[in-house]
Amino acid sequence: MRLKVGRRGLIRDLAIQRSLILYNTSVKMLKLGLIEVARKEIELGLRLLRKARARKPLLYRRYVCENCLVPLIPGTTARVRIRSNRKQVIITLTCLQCGWVMRKPCVKKKQET
Repeated sequence: MRLKVGRRGLIRDLAIQRSLILYNTSVKMLKLGLIEVARKEIELGLRLLRKARARKPLLYRRYVCENCLVPLIPGTTARVRIRSNRKQVIITLTCLQCGWVMRKPCVKKKQET
């Protein structure tokens, strides 16, 4: 991870690092079956990022339910489906706790002949 110069950049880097630690602990709590504790860990990480005015890491943007703030783990708290169109593939993540759906379009790779 790249360190930014200055006090504000240092605070943002520390907030991002701490939020990633909180995400990892929330996944561990979720695997133990403590859903509410995992949700509180995610809330704390998001609050820390908002206070530091830092951008959310990729794990928070892609693998946290925006509705109920539960970490999305395929098979445990999320269902993953892949749909194919002509030009793109759509990956659909569905939260099994609240039913929230996230669709992520991806471009198909061209096959070499």
